[in-house]
Amino acid sequence: MFTTFTVQPLLRGVHLDDNNAGDSGTRSLLGRGSPATGHPGSSSPGARSTGIFNRNTRPMIEAMDNFGNNLYLGTSDGFLLHYIIDEKISSESDLPKSRLVSRKPLGFGKKVVERIMVLPHLCMAIVHCDSTLSFFNLPDFIPYSTQDLPHIKGVTAFCEDGSQKGRVGEDGSIRLCVTKRRIIQFYNIWPDAISEPKELSLPNGALVVTRWKNYICVADANDFKLIDNRVGRMIPVLPVVQSASSGNSAQVIKPVCVAIAENEFLLASATSSGQTAIGIFCSGNGDPVRGTLQWSSYPRALGVEFPYVAALLKSGSIEIHNILDQKLIQTVRFDPSMDPKTLVQGPGLAVWMSALARILTVQAGGSIPSNEPGAPSSQRKGNENINRISSVLARVLIAGKESVSALVTTPLILHADGLLRNGRVEEALVLSEKTTATLSSDNLHSDRLQQELDYIYQKSGLIYLGETLFDDAFALLQRGKIDPRAVVALFPDVLQKPNLLEDITVFVGVLELLKQLQSLPNIITKIMLKSGGDQGDEYKQMFLHNAKEVFQQYLVTYRKQHAHLKGAPNPALATVDTALIGLFAESDNRKQLYTLLESHNSCAMELCEQKLRENGRFYGLSLLYKSVKDYQGTLSIWKRLLTGEIVDDDFSIGLQGMATLLLSVHDAALVTEYGTWVVEQDEEIGLKIFMPGDPKRAAAFDSRALLASFKNTLSQNAIMTYLEYLVFQRKSDSYDHRTSLCMLYVDILAAKLANTSVAEEYSLQVEGYRKHQEKALLNRGVTLPRGQEQPDLGTSFLSFLQRNASSDDIAKYRAKLVQLLQSSSKYDATAILPKVVAIPQLQTERAILLACTGKQKTAIEVLVKDVRDYLGAEIFCLNAGTFQEAKKTAKVTSETPVNASALETRKSLFMMLLQEYLHIPQEQGGTVLSLRLLNSQSAYLELSEVIDLLPPYWTVELLQNYLLRSLRRSHHVFKEIQIMKGLSLGENLRISEELFRLYEEQGPVVVTPQDVCSVCGASIADSVFMRTVDQKTIHLHCGSLTPA
Repeated sequence: MFTTFTVQPLLRGVHLDDNNAGDSGTRSLLGRGSPATGHPGSSSPGARSTGIFNRNTRPMIEAMDNFGNNLYLGTSDGFLLHYIIDEKISSESDLPKSRLVSRKPLGFGKKVVERIMVLPHLCMAIVHCDSTLSFFNLPDFIPYSTQDLPHIKGVTAFCEDGSQKGRVGEDGSIRLCVTKRRIIQFYNIWPDAISEPKELSLPNGALVVTRWKNYICVADANDFKLIDNRVGRMIPVLPVVQSASSGNSAQVIKPVCVAIAENEFLLASATSSGQTAIGIFCSGNGDPVRGTLQWSSYPRALGVEFPYVAALLKSGSIEIHNILDQKLIQTVRFDPSMDPKTLVQGPGLAVWMSALARILTVQAGGSIPSNEPGAPSSQRKGNENINRISSVLARVLIAGKESVSALVTTPLILHADGLLRNGRVEEALVLSEKTTATLSSDNLHSDRLQQELDYIYQKSGLIYLGETLFDDAFALLQRGKIDPRAVVALFPDVLQKPNLLEDITVFVGVLELLKQLQSLPNIITKIMLKSGGDQGDEYKQMFLHNAKEVFQQYLVTYRKQHAHLKGAPNPALATVDTALIGLFAESDNRKQLYTLLESHNSCAMELCEQKLRENGRFYGLSLLYKSVKDYQGTLSIWKRLLTGEIVDDDFSIGLQGMATLLLSVHDAALVTEYGTWVVEQDEEIGLKIFMPGDPKRAAAFDSRALLASFKNTLSQNAIMTYLEYLVFQRKSDSYDHRTSLCMLYVDILAAKLANTSVAEEYSLQVEGYRKHQEKALLNRGVTLPRGQEQPDLGTSFLSFLQRNASSDDIAKYRAKLVQLLQSSSKYDATAILPKVVAIPQLQTERAILLACTGKQKTAIEVLVKDVRDYLGAEIFCLNAGTFQEAKKTAKVTSETPVNASALETRKSLFMMLLQEYLHIPQEQGGTVLSLRLLNSQSAYLELSEVIDLLPPYWTVELLQNYLLRSLRRSHHVFKEIQIMKGLSLGENLRISEELFRLYEEQGPVVVTPQDVCSVCGASIADSVFMRTVDQKTIHLHCGSLTPA
């Protein structure tokens, strides 16, 4: 039967006799030193010894604790025995090797050593003897100097803060709690110092004390009390004896209490008879927190090994309860000769569980043993961890008359593995479930227990798998965290990779079972042979199908748990991804296949590629290539699917999907290769590949080469779309691009206007524009009927085209052509002009091209006479011979400053325009246009030149605006000239005055034939010369070359 704890002997025949003892006397108030509850937060257990030791009474072990493998025993006659236990205490050894290092008196006479408490992190031991605490350095148990750590006297009980669990605080100290006759004191202890105590009043004193952070539990002979040292509040909680009234106990019982965990204490309360007792769990505020424990008698001492509590009873037996459910799980009885009297809980002795180590040893799937030098590093590291957790820490120590033993937690796996070997899987799992409930951060054995549970679940899962209980099997394998590669190895047809087990390390027992099972087909074959029936291949395939469904779900769950984890590459995840792709490829679950392939995965390319090809999953294969950025492979498969060379019904992305992928690929050669093919299949979709918005990506394509290939394969509209992208979006300055686009526009217009009916209809629209312009001129200044708007004279022909572009294709292409011709002169006008001239409707375009070839006068004539685009003509003149549509054409002025060359060009062009306006008959608006031009552009029309051109019948009143502006401007220019003359005259007078002053100061300069230039060294002779500031004579031209 499985037992939670086993007894490990440590010492026998302890050297207790002292042949030199001479004094005698009584031992303690209760007849013997009471046993210790040595939990880190427990109190001093022993009663105060005030008598002397009787030499005829054999000494006994009254206190003990350990520091590593050093075991310290305190006796009833005041001696300290120091033993060293063998470094490796093995569970297979009945008694470990040990030796007595020293036996020495503590210096308090024959007084009982009531308690020894070891503080491992300070390398210190505190001994309670003769109501005094003394301090010793470990491991040699040498007393500290009383100057550094003075003795603390008058002590009834003491404890450390159980929350520290052997750790030091932030300041490097351990918190110590000490009770005296009427007070409780709080100390901080360092390796070489102790703080001044803080005190609280304790009227009735205390026999025991235990602490967890700010909560202290104390008990006198009658009651348990809880103290909150933050506020100094003390609360009575429980009587030591249940039926006794406070302060009037019918019997003397040494109270026992212990700190369990955060804000939780266990208090032992006896019945009135003292024959039975209960354990009450309470919080720091005195509230019950769990159920109660029951003992057959009042315990002498308590020890906590969470989640268990061990109680040493007066009968000498130990009752062990589970703290979580308060059930009695084990009773430990000793040989009467041992007569256990003392139980303590210390830092713990490491006990090597050899049987546990054998079971938990891990080994790779190969044949190299785990301890050989050639074993894989992962295997060696795994076994190093196994060796660590196989050393079970025995914290509860028990002392008898002349012996010491330890309570060791029995590994669950020792019993469970035996159950599994006998096929009793359900019993092993029930046992595991009970153990799982004890796992918590407070359980010091959690790491080891988790390893044991993993082993049990893994082995149980494989046993169930061998019985074809697939659902239960994979659930247990998942719970046991088995390396999924071990499970995948059982499905050789899913992952066609031999010797997969050689890459992993598993428990030896699990590895043996894996080798016995071999593979899933082998398992099914054995089951079928065992059943004795002849079900045939169909029955076997049904088993395999069911197994793979559960196996698939197992792998999916593993992937969800591990795919998002970052860090080093996970070979197991790569195997899982590869196996899942194989399973998905074989099944109809193609949605999950594509989801996996489109996400980040770690699959093995060669194995997955083979599996996908075998099952005809070509679309999935393309996604596999895409996931590793092998776009050449992806695009090649998509092209073959689109052409029908291979077939996969799941492929539905079409040319649009292929274009979308090409837009994300950065290999220009690859994009050009497949993008050109896409353009040939669908011009609209394909052209978008070569028209990206990103300038860097667009620059990677050779537009000349693309245009050359497009000319042989694409339609006129497609080529036009690409050229428009290059010219308008890429802002290409290439003459070829702009010229080609202009030619395309002209060809399209020629084709459309070749239709007589279309040409006539369009001519009517243009004639409507001409009549609108004429009507607007004739109505200028005339009062029109109410409700009718004044005509807009600011409408250019380009604006007319743009307004009609949405409803008329000819207007649309003409607007594009005009806008392109106006926006830049980087095109071959001489090549375009003959084609434009051949189409009589393209008068505006002809005017622009004539202007580009230097024929501005002809261009103005065309705009005024043929097109009647008066505003366009004025814009042409104002821009010095270029066509640029102004943002606000309703008001064209001459206020913008220009350079002299542009000014002369403007004057010349506006004079030509005026002449054309004057040639227009008055009934067609010539007078209105001329006066409008004179008034708005008077700055460029000189009065002296204009006056001779004007008709003699024009009155001064008609010209008054122009004349006033011209005369005002002329007068302004005249005044500016006068001012400049005056300023120049003043400057000349100033310079002359300075020159005369210099003559007077320096006198004349005499130049002889021997004088030479200080710069070039040539003779001055009769040359023109100058005098520098430093009185040197140089040539004038040399002076102009010398820096100032």
